[in-house]
Amino acid sequence: MAKKSNWGQCIKCKWWQVEPAAELASTTYGLCIEQSLQPYQLRVSGSSGCGLFVEGEPARAEGSGACPPTAQATR
Repeated sequence: MAKKSNWGQCIKCKWWQVEPAAELASTTYGLCIEQSLQPYQLRVSGSSGCGLFVEGEPARAEGSGACPPTAQATR
């Protein structure tokens, strides 16, 4: 029996947070705001992906693309 997977790319994930004016592209960097990963301030690109994927429109907040990110999670 096949195991269900939630794997997907950040560019289409509601837990990816980018700068307000950022273009959604595989080379755009932003902050992963999935609750269990927030303590790590994980900076990821649109082409990154993981098993905590939830399809949706990425969030936007100033400081999400900084290195290290300075934004707070907006969701």
